[in-house]
Amino acid sequence: MITQNVFKSVFDNSLKGFIKSKKSGSADYHRFDKIKEFLLSKDFNGFTSEDLFIMQFIKKGWGQDIATLSNMAESLVNLSIKNPHDKQYLSLIDEVVKRALHPKVNPYRKDISKVDRLGKYGYFLEHLNIVLGSYQRIAGNKYLDLNEKISNHLLGMSKCNSNYHADLLPYVKMKWSADQAAIIYSLWLFDQNNSANLSKEISDNWLQYMNDNCVHKSTGLYQTEVTGVKKYSRQPRGCSLAYLIHYMHRFQPKEAQKQWDLFKKHMMIDVMGYTGFREYLKDYKGGWTPDSGPIIKGVGIAATGLALNASSTIGDLKTYKKLSSGMNFVYGIIRKGNIIPGVNMVTRIGTDLLSSSIWLNAETKIKWY
Repeated sequence: MITQNVFKSVFDNSLKGFIKSKKSGSADYHRFDKIKEFLLSKDFNGFTSEDLFIMQFIKKGWGQDIATLSNMAESLVNLSIKNPHDKQYLSLIDEVVKRALHPKVNPYRKDISKVDRLGKYGYFLEHLNIVLGSYQRIAGNKYLDLNEKISNHLLGMSKCNSNYHADLLPYVKMKWSADQAAIIYSLWLFDQNNSANLSKEISDNWLQYMNDNCVHKSTGLYQTEVTGVKKYSRQPRGCSLAYLIHYMHRFQPKEAQKQWDLFKKHMMIDVMGYTGFREYLKDYKGGWTPDSGPIIKGVGIAATGLALNASSTIGDLKTYKKLSSGMNFVYGIIRKGNIIPGVNMVTRIGTDLLSSSIWLNAETKIKWY
């Protein structure tokens, strides 16, 4: 067994801090090169198992394709705002939109502009709407009609349910509060870009419902799922909370900050001197799911990666530095020669396009408005 001192030696020799100044260009972010290569590749025909680790096991990718594109879009907006004279981000974000609309990514399997009824595809549409709103922020109104159509559809689905949560998939009852936060964020983004007011009422109603019905009693953290169809529904989960806080901070910043503080209090832990976030509370026995990724000594891979993004959105640079150091630690080990059995799998998860996009989003974060 490798001791903590060996881990620390590998870590110290492998890692560099990477909090960048707001003047940094894309050359400072090596993950940008990977994403740029993907977006400039010809003949895109859907994501592959080389792009998304999960597709080695789940061929349809569990929705990670559109989530990847959503985080790519946010990252490109960050970089464009930091580097307003660099026009490459405009062409790259157009490629993001094209891939998001591609029949191998969109659930309609055809041109969305020809779809009359958008149906119960809230999960896909939340991320597509973020892509479209991100595009408008830096590149113009090319997709405004579709953005408005989707925004009104998501708003209608949210308002027609007493829990103010839109349907995420046809024939699936499960509704994660984190996804509703992303939906409302996409409406907020539309409002910011167009001086509209779609998000305010649904944001307030959703928040009231959450505070009245979905607070975990012993921690104050938001529960994961509102319909009660899963064993973990009433439990806080790390991947869900980090995802929710990242989006919620834009439209309900004070409440998001409260959840972040509670999240750190109850689910942030140190393992072998490095910081991560639990997927489940210590006294709850939950297992691995496609949403959580691997769970190692209680630390969720997805929870920690998404918390990195949430920490930069909140502006908690101290926690951001702790998390990035721990995550870089694992990848530094691999660069030293795959010396720990099983770690290579974790690193592949942590370096696929989804993880690279989330990480780039985190490390380039800047206010948009």
